[in-house]
Amino acid sequence: MSFVNISEYANADDAGQVWFTQFRKAVTSTATITSSYVDYTYFAGSPLANFYASTPLEAAYIDETRGIRVPDVSPARQFLKTVNCMSAASGQNSTANRQQELKLCDYLMYYPFIDTDSTDQQDMIQAVTLPRYASGKVLAIAQSASSTIGQFTMNYTNQDGVSGRVSPATFTQIVAGGGQSLMADISGGGFNPFVPLQAGDSGVKSVESVTFTGVGGGLMALVIVQPLLTFFVSEECRRETTPHNSFGSSTEYNSVIMGKSPEIKDGAILGFITKCQGGSLASSTLVGYIETVWN
Repeated sequence: MSFVNISEYANADDAGQVWFTQFRKAVTSTATITSSYVDYTYFAGSPLANFYASTPLEAAYIDETRGIRVPDVSPARQFLKTVNCMSAASGQNSTANRQQELKLCDYLMYYPFIDTDSTDQQDMIQAVTLPRYASGKVLAIAQSASSTIGQFTMNYTNQDGVSGRVSPATFTQIVAGGGQSLMADISGGGFNPFVPLQAGDSGVKSVESVTFTGVGGGLMALVIVQPLLTFFVSEECRRETTPHNSFGSSTEYNSVIMGKSPEIKDGAILGFITKCQGGSLASSTLVGYIETVWN
């Protein structure tokens, strides 16, 4: 069952039906693109870095050690209670990594090492099926630097199990390293974290093939995720050496106060994607914890 009033949250605390997990992710020194999305799971720290490194084009699950740890509580149902995080600046006078939009996602499965330099149809190998959800959203994550603007379409099966669906032609962008979204802002209308779908579709069960009509100069993974929560980090933590001023504070999202609490399913692989409005996230760090509760 789900929680119906505040007293049930208090009772869960008293019964020990809560879980705290810390996380710390450190972005490499490679520049990221302002207002574009970054996949924090790709970078070092805790949990371990997730490079989507497995058999090319073959559907695979992400190892549980690459996700923020939560317990399995079946037959109870587990919910997100609190997220608390802070973005640590890359340097004493940096203001680049404030104003981040963070999306907590359950990472379901992925297709690695898609060659963005090939204009041949690349057929995916369906070695596993989508876990936990009927469908999800698709991220296009760079697994290497990308040297030019490319364009591709994705053939997929939608949320209703209808195959042969084709995404609109989607542009990729030039990025300096892996872990960055390849979704490009060609029209000037803003970056989208997810691959757009054919009209009328809301999700993807599997990806059947990818075809590039314009080469992108790199490698990418298509990652199917279930977005759970979107919130914002408005400040960053930094300290000037002179005159020894400190700036920034942590951001806390408490679902009991701010809205409906998303369910965390058994086996969830949790991680964050982010869009930074202030500049590059290079050499910055995201730290914090999540708290879950069940009854």
